[in-house]
Amino acid sequence: MRVMDEPIETLHIYVVPERGKQPYTLLPLFTAFLCLVAMAGFTVYSALHPVYETLKLPAHFFPLTFKATEPVIPTGIKTYRAITAHGTLTITNGSVIAQTLPAGMIFTGQDGVEVVTDVAVFVPAGSATGYGIAYVAAHPILSGRKGNIALLDINSVEGSSIYIRNLRPFTGGQDAWSVMFATAQDKQAALEQARAYLLSEKIRIKALPGACQEIIAYDKALKLTWNCLFAAYPPIPGIISVKIEGKMLLVKAAYTPRSRPFPGK
Repeated sequence: MRVMDEPIETLHIYVVPERGKQPYTLLPLFTAFLCLVAMAGFTVYSALHPVYETLKLPAHFFPLTFKATEPVIPTGIKTYRAITAHGTLTITNGSVIAQTLPAGMIFTGQDGVEVVTDVAVFVPAGSATGYGIAYVAAHPILSGRKGNIALLDINSVEGSSIYIRNLRPFTGGQDAWSVMFATAQDKQAALEQARAYLLSEKIRIKALPGACQEIIAYDKALKLTWNCLFAAYPPIPGIISVKIEGKMLLVKAAYTPRSRPFPGK
């Protein structure tokens, strides 16, 4: 039996090694992100919530006096009514019959000013020795300086025997007038300006007062005086308030706490 030669077939076998298990990369990145967020949050919280601390420090005390003068500008207006003049009329009677003149009789002066008697007056009769004489108070009908009539401005005759004259000028008449005065608001405005000036002077010295005594005086202007007790002490950042206690200072200061390191850092 004849066996025929068959062609030999070549087989190629490729061996590929299996890949190992890959580590997770997302988890470390997420953990690092959380750490950064936590650190930023702690920093912001520390800045918004500072810690306060009170220190007791020795200080050097010294007094200082501050003075300011501020004009008081008046805005109030007070008006006064006109004042009526007053005077006396001399009445003489040449008749042998006594006369009684009622109150309210009006006499006109040479300058047109009308004068009215204040009360009734009895005028005795004249005699061989002279006229009967009486005096009566009177005032101008209109108030003001025009009522200050001159001597003998009233020189008139009633009937045939009664003579009315002013043997002295009338006085006291004054026209209406107004005056400016400082209101409480005017004084308060001047006081606030003076205080603002003294406060700027006090800040300029850069010393903190323990106490100030304020003295206010009004003349033609407002005079403000501050007698202050000051304390000099070493500079401290973040000062909120300073209070004198005896011969020491209580200094309240705020500071931001430092971020604490995380474990393993």
